[in-house]
Amino acid sequence: MHYLSEYQTFESKQQLNEAIADHLAAHRFELNDTASNVLTVISRYAVKFPGVAHLKAATIAQALGICEKTVRRAVNKLAALGIVRKVATTRKVSGGQGANIYVVQAHVSTRQEPAKPAPASPEPTKNDAEPYYSFKLIKNHLVNTYAPQPQPSHYSRFRRLLESTIGTNSRLLYRLYGVYKAQTAPLCRTEAYDREEREEIATIGLQALHAAIQATKRMKIRNLAGYYSGVLDRMLDRWQAAELYA
Repeated sequence: MHYLSEYQTFESKQQLNEAIADHLAAHRFELNDTASNVLTVISRYAVKFPGVAHLKAATIAQALGICEKTVRRAVNKLAALGIVRKVATTRKVSGGQGANIYVVQAHVSTRQEPAKPAPASPEPTKNDAEPYYSFKLIKNHLVNTYAPQPQPSHYSRFRRLLESTIGTNSRLLYRLYGVYKAQTAPLCRTEAYDREEREEIATIGLQALHAAIQATKRMKIRNLAGYYSGVLDRMLDRWQAAELYA
């Protein structure tokens, strides 16, 4: 396993844990639960050489109780966001593509740090041997032993994103969410997509909303709901095309 040392990105497990926490916080609107859990599994195997794990997709899939196709989609999402870098390998004996090496990248914050940081408050001692989350496997499902709070509903996340950027506007919220439901309800009703894929659809709805709101800062948009409809339509088309050839 010493070959993994050349890909090591952190000096300690604590640095790895902090990077995972920063990535999850920075991309909370872009990562669904499945992608977050895949990242957590990778981090659990990336402690001997902090930041590097040599894993089969089947290993991750078995740990989470999902299919390998879903794992690959989640990893591609993590790679697209710059959270994880994939390194392809080749089997030495039989040839062909082997398991990927996953390299967790350091988180780069775009927020300006204060010139004079406040003194750090005392923190409880952390066990350096533990990854960011402590999990136990029960019937092939990953369970957080720290018992996190229940995940907010998609509507709540949708509303919070709008209120944190534009402000409270119930009429606009209903119009935008109506656009989202009109475009995604037919997809979610079909049996062609499983639960993880429906979560991806919900995440795309948030990504499209964020993109539409950001566009209002660059140009004058008279009808935000109409603009959001166009952005969401294009993003769903691209996602369905990627699903078709995954």
